[in-house]
Amino acid sequence: MKGFRHKSKNRQRYDWFNVKNEDRRKWESLCPPGEYRILPREALSGILPEPLINKFANFFIMASGTSSGNVYYMANGNRVDFNDNAVDQMPFGLAFVGDNPIASGCFIQHGDWENRTTTPPNEFWLEISSSRISTHYPLSELPTESSGKIVDLKIDSQHHAFSNIVNTLKEQVGE
Repeated sequence: MKGFRHKSKNRQRYDWFNVKNEDRRKWESLCPPGEYRILPREALSGILPEPLINKFANFFIMASGTSSGNVYYMANGNRVDFNDNAVDQMPFGLAFVGDNPIASGCFIQHGDWENRTTTPPNEFWLEISSSRISTHYPLSELPTESSGKIVDLKIDSQHHAFSNIVNTLKEQVGE
């Protein structure tokens, strides 16, 4: 995937990537429409570039279908920022019109929704420094269940990230 970058008015930045070879069935095997999943970064191996995947502890995947048959996916990476003692969300989104992906998928960096960046408690950093198990420590902006229905998801930052990525992709889909 080779990308290009677009800056918005705020610090939020959009990086676009060619996704024309993506397979809807592969994404549905990760997360069916109408649901969410928390997956280890390895689950996205071969889908997203490895250097990018390696920056994340895990991914929150969310998929929503529309009445027109389009499906929007978000893979919201949770990146541990050791310099700032924080965890940042960095969503990647793509859309399928029927079985066909749109031409470009999008990463949003430096998003401006509430709780995009969180500061975990000291116990988190103690666990990380002693064992590097960031994929297993519960983060406040992730649901306690590893999978479920979108309608049951009660975490506003994930809904805001998804809404942000979908609104950005809708311009390409023509919705």
